[in-house]
Amino acid sequence: MATALRCPRLFHFRYVEKIPEPEVMPEARIGKAVHTALEAALLGTPLAEATSKGRAKLTDELEQTRFDQLSTGIAPFVERIGQFRRRRRVGRQLVEYKLAVRDDMSATQFYAGDAYFRGIVDAAYLFDDDTLAVVDHKSGVRWVGSAMSDQMEGYAVLAISTWRNVRRLWLGLHWVAERAVEWTRPLEPGEVTERLVPNLLDNIEAAALAVSDGPRTNPGYWCDRCAYRTMCPASREQRFEPVYYDEDDDDL
Repeated sequence: MATALRCPRLFHFRYVEKIPEPEVMPEARIGKAVHTALEAALLGTPLAEATSKGRAKLTDELEQTRFDQLSTGIAPFVERIGQFRRRRRVGRQLVEYKLAVRDDMSATQFYAGDAYFRGIVDAAYLFDDDTLAVVDHKSGVRWVGSAMSDQMEGYAVLAISTWRNVRRLWLGLHWVAERAVEWTRPLEPGEVTERLVPNLLDNIEAAALAVSDGPRTNPGYWCDRCAYRTMCPASREQRFEPVYYDEDDDDL
């Protein structure tokens, strides 16, 4: 949805034409490596082994250096989660867990033909008191005081639709570089149903309308970080716009 609203042409490259990314941004590679290490560590892999597993995805020395800096935050997070689980009675830990709903917001399988909206949560914790905490890892720059994103609201809809017994939901952003987790206020199922579900449906409709006219380009600051920028005429024009000089200009 975010891709469709940001740039319909990018949506067509990635999801309609299914063209492999010709240029993967360093931030994306580093982020995937950090996620790999966190996933392994949370599933019980020894920290050194989990970190090596993530680092192995990178070949560039500068990217490895950045990964090494970020990976120092993995141990404190895993320890924090361990303390968290010891204080609270956690029934289930779910890592890289796939969720999907039908258009009536009933749960279905992730790859089912009737799946209308899908998402993969980085980590989730179901407590014995029917409380649920969902955590999303962020390896980029921290946005202090940022509002809950559409992505996190989507996770809330998926979670409440999947676990009908949940009475309270917490959403957390884990800023790896800052070694910090920002939590939203607790959400009740009624608020998710009455406010977040309509917002999600509106966003889906807006995304569908955005791509209905075909691969229209929407240039912006995101073009410089687009993996398909070498294929996009608008991106090339924006970055390499020619400059013409007047031969009679005495200031040259």
